[in-house]
Amino acid sequence: MADVLARIVARKRAEVAARLDGPVPSDPTPRSLRAALSRPGARFIMEYKRASPSGHRSAVTIAEAVAAYAPVTDAISVLTDGEDFGGSLGDLRAVRQRFGGPILAKDFIVDPAQVSEARAAGADAVLAMMSVLDDHAAVAVMAEAARLAMEVIVEVHDEIELQRAVALGASIVGINNRDLKTLRTDLAVTERLAPLIPRGIIAIAESGIATRGDVERLSPLVDAFLVGSSLMAAPDIAQAARAMVHGRVKLCGLTRIEDVALAGRAGASHAGLVMVPGTPRAVGVGEARALAMTASEMGMKTVGVFRGAGADEVARAVEALRLDAVQLHGEEDEAALAALRARLPKKTELWAVCGVSASRVPPGRTGADRTLFDTVRDGQSGGTGTAFDWSLLDGREDLRNAVIAGGIGPANARAAASLGAHAIDVNSGVEEAPGRKDRGKVEALFAALRPRTRGDHEA
Repeated sequence: MADVLARIVARKRAEVAARLDGPVPSDPTPRSLRAALSRPGARFIMEYKRASPSGHRSAVTIAEAVAAYAPVTDAISVLTDGEDFGGSLGDLRAVRQRFGGPILAKDFIVDPAQVSEARAAGADAVLAMMSVLDDHAAVAVMAEAARLAMEVIVEVHDEIELQRAVALGASIVGINNRDLKTLRTDLAVTERLAPLIPRGIIAIAESGIATRGDVERLSPLVDAFLVGSSLMAAPDIAQAARAMVHGRVKLCGLTRIEDVALAGRAGASHAGLVMVPGTPRAVGVGEARALAMTASEMGMKTVGVFRGAGADEVARAVEALRLDAVQLHGEEDEAALAALRARLPKKTELWAVCGVSASRVPPGRTGADRTLFDTVRDGQSGGTGTAFDWSLLDGREDLRNAVIAGGIGPANARAAASLGAHAIDVNSGVEEAPGRKDRGKVEALFAALRPRTRGDHEA
């Protein structure tokens, strides 16, 4: 051990020796991290940490982080080291009060007494770092965890540490992509080590997971991800967490509070409210207020959908509902879009539909923040419930900033997401009737959007 890690571990040994004198009274945990991470699809441990040795400090509160993570994460990690990460066991207790799933106490464990101390604060699992512990010490930590029905993520960074972890009987192995001696990260560490982990052991990729693309890159090699820094540093932590797990998904045509809540719990990033009178899923400003408020409380952004509405009407709706985006299904030209853009708050995005026929994709909508590609049929653009030929979008440079809509449901959602657009837009594909979402279809949609892991590829 050298440099950063050596300094932290030396300080931790002195700190623990002064604070602890044997195990802390605590009861076994009733929760299983391994069970939570063993379900189909990529699983996530999302982390709360106040600071890092690099100097970054987060202003995100515990309440905000748990509210953002809870709908989409399988477990929460809490950094409890004080001097270098600004954490404490008090943070762990605060998370425990707000979250019912497994919690990982993440610290530099140098003494088995830290395990019972973490359990007394509400932890269900701990981290044992092969770079910190010799085999004898690691066995002692694992034995104390077993006594309390806790699980241990045995963390490794190279082949030798992995061999030791497997020989000691680790049931969960975390591959740290960060070199703790230099703090540099490299996702190739997971690509090198994950194939060496025997089947039956849960494999977790840790550190350096910044985007959904990183998840897609590594998911065929592992079972789960531990993600912290990128989420804590995101401008919108709830949106970042949802995009990490399922990508960005707008559920449109929401007319009931219970369906907005269903969308939020499932992992949707955007809630779409159709404000076109006379259409099957239309809602007025009055009833939309409660829907938009619920969407915001659930961590989603609200999109108002309009057709043929004047700029004044749209601007009033944006103000009344605090819309995060306006989606236009009319024939507005560039000048009209520019005029409306000038009426909207800077933070409110302007989306404009681009109708795709059986053989042609028109140019993107100049003047809009995003183009929404949707099926046009019988002169109607949007709301057809049918998919267009997605191969027509091949090679488009504007695709990464666009939204894909039209006939998307559980059966083709993964293929739609793989096109690489900013988001997908889903409506009738998850309904039992117009304006009424089907719980089973919604859950199937988001299950399909969860990246496949090494275990899924074996099944």
